[in-house]
This record gives sequence, structure tokens and C-alpha cells, in this order.
Amino acid sequence: MPKRVGRYVYWSERLVREVIDDNGVQLDARVKASLKLGVAGGGLDLAGRDREKTTFEVAEKLKRKLRRSVVSDFDTAGPLQLVQGTSWVEVSEFRRWGHPRHRLGQRTAVIHARTDTREGRRVDLCLFGGLKNLRGYNVPEDEPVGGWTSSAAPAIEELIASRGATPGEEEGEVSSFDEEYLAVDTLQVALSQGIYVHPDDHMGRPETRAFTVMGFEASEYVALIYRDVSLTPGRWDLQHDQEMMGASRILIGAPLWLRTTRPGSIRTYFGTNRVVLTPSPRRPTTQVLFQPMRQDGGQASG
Repeated sequence: MPKRVGRYVYWSERLVREVIDDNGVQLDARVKASLKLGVAGGGLDLAGRDREKTTFEVAEKLKRKLRRSVVSDFDTAGPLQLVQGTSWVEVSEFRRWGHPRHRLGQRTAVIHARTDTREGRRVDLCLFGGLKNLRGYNVPEDEPVGGWTSSAAPAIEELIASRGATPGEEEGEVSSFDEEYLAVDTLQVALSQGIYVHPDDHMGRPETRAFTVMGFEASEYVALIYRDVSLTPGRWDLQHDQEMMGASRILIGAPLWLRTTRPGSIRTYFGTNRVVLTPSPRRPTTQVLFQPMRQDGGQASG
């Protein structure tokens, strides 16, 4: 059987270069033997030849250099900072509210990946990065339908723009920041943003949600983690939401890259592939359903 052909579906040149620079990783130049001819006659001269490395070479070299820092076992105690894994991933466009205080000036992707650990723990990754880093896809800005966006979007945007800093820290404000609260909101955005009819009608059908872009089997993802949040047992009642049910550990960060060796698994949901649902008059609107309950009687923002 021939070897599978790999493809980088997402690659953040800026973030990869930052990690290389911040950790002193040397991408060695290739050295070749060249024949040097001169007035003194022929001779062999070893000359360093700078050559731009391929994406694959850069990724493999970076993983080797940082192998003691990259975590692939999600049962590992946190906080995790640099992770590697494999999973089905869903990519959507994160709908920002455009608050002037926040600094995500570009169209932003939110990427969701989920894994179940050996110890039976559910781990969800919510990764944010430039939508332009998708390779080979031009995602239109116009959507045939509108959909639900979270009231927590400004707080999520601030968290990502500051790379995990507690909101208000930079201004010296006293903040009642609750990272579990925001982590639940972030996961809800990654799973449900864009829903406009009853959640059951969207279940397992990402092509029906507004703002979804694509899904595929990631043979490898590598990501920086800004927040590693374990939900307090008994605090959250997520039983009413099948997508959220069982959520335990939520990792919020940014992807360096997403690679697949199964390009046939790629499914695009935008453009003519978007499926528009007709609301049923027998079912309530989604707005009243997007309220993850805390066991103390409070609600996450919806």
C-alpha cells in the first residue's frame, strides 16, 4: 500500500516563528560540497547554503527540539502549555462583536477538537487563529442565514487577544473573573455558534450552522494553550445539552498547525454546501435553550 500523502490544512506562520524564536530553536542550514574554481586551480570547498525549509521540515524539527515540552497525554496534570493530538476537528468563523477595547483585527477561526483520555475524561480544545491561515480556502463573508452568537464573545475575544490574561489585569482593575464560567461559554461557542432553529435539528449537522467552515480528520494538530480549565465536579449541569454533556477539561489556545493524511475526509460547509433549515413552529427558539446551568442556580451567559 502506498504511503499516505500529507497536507497542512492550517498553518500559522507567525505563531510558528514566534515559538521558534522564543525557544531558541535553530533551523540548521543545509551544507553541500561545492567545487570552487579559482586562479589557484580546482578545489573542494564546503560552503553553507541557506535554503528555505519546507513546512514539514520546520514542523518536524520544532517537535524534535521541543519534545520534552509537547504533551500528547491529556491526562497529564496541568496547566498544559504546548499540546499535540489527533482528532476530528470542526472549523468555524468566530463572530466577534467588534468592541473597540478588543484587538482581534482579522477574521478569526475557532477550531474545536475533542478527545477522550485513557482515564475516561473528556477533553475539549477550543483554538483561535487567523481564518486566513487555512490553506487553499477562500471563505466568503456573506452567510445565507444568521445564527446565534454568544453574549460572552467580547470576553472571549479579550482572553484570546491577551493570550490568556485575566480580563482587567492589564488595566489594574479588580475583576471577578471566573475562568470556568468563561471556559463553558467558549466551548458552547465552538460547538453551537450559528444555530438558529432547535438544537436537535442541528445535531451532527455542522453544515446547517451559520459560520461553520469545514471539518476533517486531523492526523496531527499542535497548539499553544492559554488556559487549561478543569470544571469543578458537581458545579455545572450540562445534561440538557447533548453537545456539552460530559465536558470536563477545556483547553483554550491557538493552533500552530493542523495536518491531515486523509484529505478525503475534508468536508466544506460554506457557500453552496451550506444547508439552510426551516424553523419548526412546534419548537421553541434556541435563545431560550442556550443557558448552561450551574448547580448553584446561576446561569452561564447565552
